[in-house]
Amino acid sequence: MSIALPRTMFATRRARTIAYTATVVGVSVAAATLSNAAPTGLAGSDMFWSAAVVAVLATFGATARRWTWFLPAGVGALLAGDGLALTLAAVAVAIAFVSVLRNTRTRARGALVSGLGGVALLRAGPLGFHGLTAIITFLAILPAIVSGYQHAGRRVRARARRVAGIAGAVIGLMIVGAVIGVVSVQDELADGARRIDQGLTAARSADDDLAAEQLDTAARSLTSAESTLTSWFVAPARSLPIVGPNLDAVGSLSSEAGRVAGVSSFAANSANLDALHFTGGRLDPAAVTAMKEPLEQVGTALESMDDEVLSDRSPWLVSMVSTRIDRLQEQVDEAIPDTESALDVLSVAPDLLGADGPKRYLVFFTTPVEARGRIGFPGNFAELVLDDGQMSMPRFGRVSELEADGANRVLALPPDMVARYSRFDVANTWRNLTMTPDFPSFAIAVSQLYPQSGGLPLDGVMSVDPAGLAAIMRFTGGIEVPGRAAPVTADDAALFLMSEQYSLYQDDNDLRLDVLDDVARTTFDRLTTSDLPGPRALSEQLDGVVDGGHIMFAPLDAGQFMLLQDTGVTGYLEPPAEGTDAVLVTTTNAAANKLDLFLRRSESYDVRWDPSTGEVSGTLRVTLDNQAPTEGYPDYVLGNAVDLPRGTNRSYVSIYSPFALEEARIGGQPVALQSEVELGRNVYSTFVDIPPGTSIDIEVDLSGSIEGRRYQLALPVQPWATPDQASVRVEVVGAEAASREADVDGSVATWNGTLDEDREVSVSAPRG
Repeated sequence: MSIALPRTMFATRRARTIAYTATVVGVSVAAATLSNAAPTGLAGSDMFWSAAVVAVLATFGATARRWTWFLPAGVGALLAGDGLALTLAAVAVAIAFVSVLRNTRTRARGALVSGLGGVALLRAGPLGFHGLTAIITFLAILPAIVSGYQHAGRRVRARARRVAGIAGAVIGLMIVGAVIGVVSVQDELADGARRIDQGLTAARSADDDLAAEQLDTAARSLTSAESTLTSWFVAPARSLPIVGPNLDAVGSLSSEAGRVAGVSSFAANSANLDALHFTGGRLDPAAVTAMKEPLEQVGTALESMDDEVLSDRSPWLVSMVSTRIDRLQEQVDEAIPDTESALDVLSVAPDLLGADGPKRYLVFFTTPVEARGRIGFPGNFAELVLDDGQMSMPRFGRVSELEADGANRVLALPPDMVARYSRFDVANTWRNLTMTPDFPSFAIAVSQLYPQSGGLPLDGVMSVDPAGLAAIMRFTGGIEVPGRAAPVTADDAALFLMSEQYSLYQDDNDLRLDVLDDVARTTFDRLTTSDLPGPRALSEQLDGVVDGGHIMFAPLDAGQFMLLQDTGVTGYLEPPAEGTDAVLVTTTNAAANKLDLFLRRSESYDVRWDPSTGEVSGTLRVTLDNQAPTEGYPDYVLGNAVDLPRGTNRSYVSIYSPFALEEARIGGQPVALQSEVELGRNVYSTFVDIPPGTSIDIEVDLSGSIEGRRYQLALPVQPWATPDQASVRVEVVGAEAASREADVDGSVATWNGTLDEDREVSVSAPRG
């Protein structure tokens, strides 16, 4: 016996099924297009997984208990990342309430409420640690899925189990393929990274053949690894959450690192590095020019890799992958500035070498034992000419010759320098020109005065002090001098030039001056005829003395100067950036003696900074300790030209700061300092006398303001016979301190160090 059901019943059931199906599809599409979730980092895969999560939620939400509907929508409202998420959650909650109040439900309504709540959850903003939002989302939708599965029909549950099994098997196979691929390339990845390190080390050591070999091998290893990671059995796993970002990061970074290694290897192989050596005092400008294109290719590859490293920094990366990315980032961060600086130097080097005609540079041999600004006392000078890469030294002499040659010299200086230095007769007293702490300003003044003092027009100016000359002597060899058992070599030249000469020749000053002439002249004469190593080997020996200001060079062409500025060789005292702090202390010998050999200096800067207002107040204490003897050296060392007791140091002390002077004290007693402006800084100056065996303290109270949540302090160096000791203490008002350079204890950051090169201290006040 059969029972005939009304046709309208089938029509109603079909309509409900269509409405339910359409709802599930609709909320899935909404999830794909509106979700902010990025579990894979691939747009297509992220849309698929967002749609899949909401589809599952809507499917089981259709038959779940109604109380479970409120969880996705309610949590979605609490975590709403924007107005749209809040609106979707509110609509879902409203529909759920209506269903409860009327005690009615349909599968379509259940799917709609759950699905809208799921979409709102997928638009939630970040919360706490990474992954917390995902955990909360999972916990919010789990009850609806479990309840819906339990109350679904047998056929629905069977179908769900079947789909889950198939999906699990497919995902399992994808993961197995990924594991096989990653395991198989571990040795290649490790070998590639190791050989990149070895190649860069070899390049810095000027072993270009080894660098090319190591980088070429690294390129092959990394290219092979990248090929495996993009193969058919690994690639599908890139669409999986968490697994995908890790695979994509390893694969793309392997590709980029391989490209960098390949380009670097090509550059090392194709460029004529052997030609980048001074042979007989000549460096071929054409060989320098030929290096530019390969290096530009390396720079482009490094920039591309830098972009790739940044894009691959997914928060889903596992420790092994993120550690490898960090190492690659370190390599790139080290290589990019070096490459950019090298390109800048290559851009100007041919012209500096005289590729288009002779270039003439004036070299000053200075000493810090009779201090002058950041440059030192200039005793001798030499003309250095480069013509088509060939060095020559057509003139050598004493600075006193320049003061004798010429009369009525005209010197055009900026108004602040005129106001500050005209009383020292810098137009006629070359030895006072170096009082400025800014080497380019000195170079411009020299370019004006030298042609008025019997010289030819210049293209640049250089200074070399005893530490700088000692570094150059590593390439030119030792020099025999009268009265000394052993030659003066690179190891003891600085000591000889700053100290030993005065005791060795204290009874014959003329011989001493002749020996100084001979050491400087011979060193540079050999330099113009020697075979010298390539630029990298030279820079390894000279970088330290350049950073310390012991060798400075400023071309007079503005374009060339700008390109060399980042190398640190120009001696440019850059004005402090707006909203930052900078402290520079210089002392200039004002007694015409050599007592700065015995002067020990230290600076202590105690700062109080309120990041909420930007106000800064600080006390700088400068201690000058005169350890000079009163006997054992000739009068030109221990005596003076201002009728002071023997061994007394008279110094013209200048303190540069962007901040205003509130009060000054010497030995604890208030004093008035001369207040001027130079190089975009306030400068506070005074003369002080320091008897032998005593010290004095100069204290200045400064006040100013900075912007933002970071206090930045620059500490430029004044090259000194014995480098200054400095300490900085920054107290942050109302906040914890944070700093990479300084030690931090709560709200106080402290830094102690030696000012043997320019230093920077940065302290941040993170918001609570």
